[in-house]
Amino acid sequence: MPKSEKQKLKTLYIAEYFLKNTDENHPTTIKDIIDYLETEHDILAERRSVLRDILVLRDEFGMDIECPSQGGSYYRLLSRDFELDDLKLLAECVYATKFISQNKAKELVEKIGSLGSNFAAEQLQEEVFLCDRVKTNRKGILNNIANINYAMSRRWDAQPRTPSKISFQYMKYQISDVHSQVERRKGAAYVVSPFKLLINDGNYYLLAYSDYAKAMRTFRVDRMKNVKVLEEQPREGEDEYLLIDMNSYTQRVFSMFCGKKRRVRIRFINPLLDTAIERFGTKDAIYTADDDSHFIVAATVEISDQFLAWVCGFRKKATIIAPSDVVEDMKKFLSDISDRYKNE
Repeated sequence: MPKSEKQKLKTLYIAEYFLKNTDENHPTTIKDIIDYLETEHDILAERRSVLRDILVLRDEFGMDIECPSQGGSYYRLLSRDFELDDLKLLAECVYATKFISQNKAKELVEKIGSLGSNFAAEQLQEEVFLCDRVKTNRKGILNNIANINYAMSRRWDAQPRTPSKISFQYMKYQISDVHSQVERRKGAAYVVSPFKLLINDGNYYLLAYSDYAKAMRTFRVDRMKNVKVLEEQPREGEDEYLLIDMNSYTQRVFSMFCGKKRRVRIRFINPLLDTAIERFGTKDAIYTADDDSHFIVAATVEISDQFLAWVCGFRKKATIIAPSDVVEDMKKFLSDISDRYKNE
């Protein structure tokens, strides 16, 4: 293309530069734009003509370009049709669709990333580690996620920042009303250092270093209330986080069960009510108090070795009490394990 023809497109190239190379956290300068035009499009431009084009894009075409005040030198595009949070939701929906292959999902997410800046496209690939499908509709959860993302960020508003802790109240179920939640620890705040958002089986989880436990813990984001960023408290637990292999961690924490579906009744100790509700939900399962220390859940489950092992993990704290054939399955499962160790 002759230089004169390219020169006619200079304003469009500048618009493209703002869309791809700037956002609210990544400003640019007139010199950067001049260098871009010369290097990428073989266009020689003067400072005054570039500034005139920027003003045309802002005032005539409605691009939300922030120009520096007197004495400043930085320009940036503050908003666009698709913000980063919009792109994240689109990317998560693509990954959540099971009939789309992993390779095709990655391809589509790359295309979604092209709707934002280059920096947004990079964040889409690393911001959320997706384990399964996402389906989070609780009111206020997006505000929780936004606060968590901000606390984890290392740069904000074009300035470096130190990742910080967050505080929140954590909710739990109670046997008297399994459709509502109350605050754990009598409303006392949890303080954690957030590291990663995980998505599994329709729920958001936060992997964070707990001040209380002094170890990595996983929290359901939709059970977090009043999430606050503690700017004055730098994040802890970096060494522990770096030791985690995410694939093995998510397989261990989010194990899936497959087998023949049966309606079972399981007796738990009361402190396991949250665990039971998270596993079986409240739509189909029925929870009843058994005595002062126990409750019984009736739920449809997939009977498999993984499910039986999950119940065994609670040792004396959980017991399958019906139906009789599933009880027998558990007895055989335990007998097989016992036989395996008799000659060891």
